[in-house]
Amino acid sequence: MRKYKVGIIGIGNIAYAHIDALRQLDNVEVTAICSRNNIEAKAKQLNIKHYYTDYKIMFEKEKLDSVHICTSNDVHFDIAKLALNKGVHVILEKPMTIDVKEALELVQLAKEKNLVAKVHFHNRFYAINQYIKEHIKDIGPIMSIHGEYSQGWATEQKVFNWRYQQKYGGNTRVIADIGTHYFDLVEYVTGHKIVAVSALLHQVYDKRAGHNIDTEDIGVVMYKTDKNAVGTALFTQSLAGVGNKLSFNIAGQTGSFISEGTDSTKAYYAKVNEDQKLITQTKINTLKNKQMYPASHFMEAFKEAFRQFYYEIEHKDFNSDYANFEDGLHSMKLLDAIYQSHITKQWVLVR
Repeated sequence: MRKYKVGIIGIGNIAYAHIDALRQLDNVEVTAICSRNNIEAKAKQLNIKHYYTDYKIMFEKEKLDSVHICTSNDVHFDIAKLALNKGVHVILEKPMTIDVKEALELVQLAKEKNLVAKVHFHNRFYAINQYIKEHIKDIGPIMSIHGEYSQGWATEQKVFNWRYQQKYGGNTRVIADIGTHYFDLVEYVTGHKIVAVSALLHQVYDKRAGHNIDTEDIGVVMYKTDKNAVGTALFTQSLAGVGNKLSFNIAGQTGSFISEGTDSTKAYYAKVNEDQKLITQTKINTLKNKQMYPASHFMEAFKEAFRQFYYEIEHKDFNSDYANFEDGLHSMKLLDAIYQSHITKQWVLVR
């Protein structure tokens, strides 16, 4: 069995999740890590021998097969571009880049280099979401999609990190950080693409922990899809008492799917004039070979996403569920349209 040598760049909370999930796969070895801060202590904690403060040096010294980029959004482009030019496969944390121009260049470069390049929208890999995708035709033509992505960790004004400033995170904050997950998931399960948006972004605090803030605390978006459905969504990280809730209601002409966002194994299905029926799913056919893997919680969804990624490197014709760079580019166009709609107070086309 081939063992892939992996580098991780940016060692924050999400990188630890990447590393934990990767270590559950037999064909992957986390060879090196890179971070600008406290890297020696982090490497010791993670029991990783090779560590760097400069990713360029890491690429020169390490023979990596792939890299997981878990940095602030402003450096996604530079790192991914260097990796692709060195023949290294790439997983990018969302959002893909800081603007559409950067995303478009990475799409073209990944195609040119014929490398596996993905954006890490892990919610696609929960078993219940894949079940809904597989059965979406059961509810007939979709009329409306409604939902929210809410968290509570940023409720207090003393909370601050790099995402709160546009120079590091891009024009939006909650839309880029969690809204991207919601939109990617509803498009993935429905097969619809969002083509127009009307958005309101609301900033509660001008300062957080003594830092000036220029991004939103709350976002509300109305949207239209390419298959004549309409939708609404609310995004906030300032809802006290909520840990992590991604919910959606998909209404078709003959039925509906409802995910309450409180249990990643469950959803509800209903036909017209019938009561809701509970659906529970805990495993997915990750490699499309009828071997089922658990995918009912956060770390399992990460693991199955990565299992697909490393399988696809050797099987280029594999029909992956992973969001590719084209999906990431669409997500960036959607982010831009939402921001422009907020500024202009008009409906904006996603293009």
